[in-house]
Amino acid sequence: MSHWTSAQTSALANVEASLRTVESILSFVKDGQGKPSKGERALFAAAVVFLYGLWENYVEQLAIELVTKVSGQLSPDKVPEIIRKQLEKKGTWELAVHPGWKSLWVENVKRMAIGDDGESFGMNTARAGQVKNLLINAGATDPFENISNDIIPAHLAVSNITEAVNKLVELRGEIVHTGTVPSTLRKHHVKDWKVFVKDLVECLDANCRAQCKTLLR
Repeated sequence: MSHWTSAQTSALANVEASLRTVESILSFVKDGQGKPSKGERALFAAAVVFLYGLWENYVEQLAIELVTKVSGQLSPDKVPEIIRKQLEKKGTWELAVHPGWKSLWVENVKRMAIGDDGESFGMNTARAGQVKNLLINAGATDPFENISNDIIPAHLAVSNITEAVNKLVELRGEIVHTGTVPSTLRKHHVKDWKVFVKDLVECLDANCRAQCKTLLR
């Protein structure tokens, strides 16, 4: 039987259906290089905001899925130091009896990802640094490791993947927090962002699964 790390995660499978929504949004925009109408620019904004939401949700669900599977199979002596330090703050009863160190680990990652009923609201924004920290806490070692810069959208003047991720976060923030659409945003930019997100989550998924498999050996 193949190991669970050999197949894409459920989090990734959900992305594929969501990406089709972006295509549906863009289908209402005319092709060509002309200046977009106000309505078309609004569609560009909607597509970008949707893509960002897809990215953030994917990362959150991936972290929860990974930690749930890894914690269920990992022996205590192999728990990563960053997790061990967090667990050491708990009492002996909590660690050994109820809810147990595995449940505590899962609960902590869930709190980091999506928040809880208390004062934690989860991941504030899915910038590269926050994403890396979350996924390391879920069992990965470096989620962005060796992801090719070739997937970076051609219109971006950045030198690495993490900068490209942060540019998407910033673009979404500009749209949401100012209520305006950048005048330079065009249909081909949005299409490039769509391809970028698709390629990024596929690479990230493969990286995290491979790193978790190594941890479980």
